[in-house]
Amino acid sequence: MHVPPRLRQVALEHDGVITAADARSAGLARAAVQRRIKAGSWVSHGRGIYTLADHPLTFRTRARLAVLKAGPGAALSASASVWWQGLGALPATMTVTVPRNSHARQLQGVRLRYRALDDAEVIVRSGLRVTSLPLSLLEAAIEDSITVVDNALLRRRVSVKQLTEAAARRTGTPDERPMADILELLGPGARSAAERIAVSLLHADDVAGWTANHATDGYVADLAFLSQRLIVEIDGFAYHRDAAAFQRDRERRNDLTAAGWTVLNFTWADLTERPDQFVARIRRALAAAA
Repeated sequence: MHVPPRLRQVALEHDGVITAADARSAGLARAAVQRRIKAGSWVSHGRGIYTLADHPLTFRTRARLAVLKAGPGAALSASASVWWQGLGALPATMTVTVPRNSHARQLQGVRLRYRALDDAEVIVRSGLRVTSLPLSLLEAAIEDSITVVDNALLRRRVSVKQLTEAAARRTGTPDERPMADILELLGPGARSAAERIAVSLLHADDVAGWTANHATDGYVADLAFLSQRLIVEIDGFAYHRDAAAFQRDRERRNDLTAAGWTVLNFTWADLTERPDQFVARIRRALAAAA
């Protein structure tokens, strides 16, 4: 059934989604909308929300539907919001924030968060309400991985100052402590903290025979297994490094390898999110060098 060109353009710009307000603006009465639903050219999702039947149900489409279904004041949040704003991978979880007094019902495949958002914490991107990038990044780091924050800082999409301001607005909420922990890790002492975690993981798994801060071949290795000629390096957050530092890291690794060392590099995410793999990888390297 014919869709007014202007309305179809709106639908395509909104990932196949049409609202009752869109239909009214295009001059379609309720009866005309119902005829299109009955004919199968539109699909109703309840509460005056529709999609074009010939439009694929993409993640973007599902995100728009989730926010619209959640009702007034809702906003796409956390990893899904980061992805919507052009950072991070397609998220496994879709989180939507709704006002505390919202009567939104649980939606399949959507995590609802009930909380108040300041005006500074909500923006509109491509016609959809989403939480601001600094807040979304902090939420995504809690929900998934801190590497998304590191990536955004590296690409200069956000600053530590903006992250700090976003965390300050969450004071007195359950997010306060985990967000403060993330900001602490972004400071200059993060590398030392990562090294302490690495040491504690090795101790906990009874991996012995290493020396910390071992000077060799013109460098100081974070951890060195002397007998097996194995060095374990703990990389800091990428946003701390410029091109010159990156080149120095490559030269360091090449020089140590040329001197007969096997060098393993691990990130903060390896230590905090994949600790078992961190230890297992070192054990495999030690076994191979035995």
